[in-house]
Amino acid sequence: MTTNMYRVGDYVYVETSPTTPFQIRRIEELNKTPNGNVEAKVMCFYRRRDLPTPLVQLADKHQSKCSVYMKVYQKHNNVM
Repeated sequence: MTTNMYRVGDYVYVETSPTTPFQIRRIEELNKTPNGNVEAKVMCFYRRRDLPTPLVQLADKHQSKCSVYMKVYQKHNNVM
């Protein structure tokens, strides 16, 4: 029996292959199956180096737009 205790909101490392870096996940839900096992619904997080170049470029483009909108919002609402 395992002694690991996980909770919703915990971040965990998942090994899918001994030759690749651990994957990062956040536990969203934990559900007990009828046979007593526990299944986890997780949110996946990715390192930039693991993403295809076009996807990184798209994310950077949208992040730049968000930064501009945030600066305008802060200036308009006197938020520092």
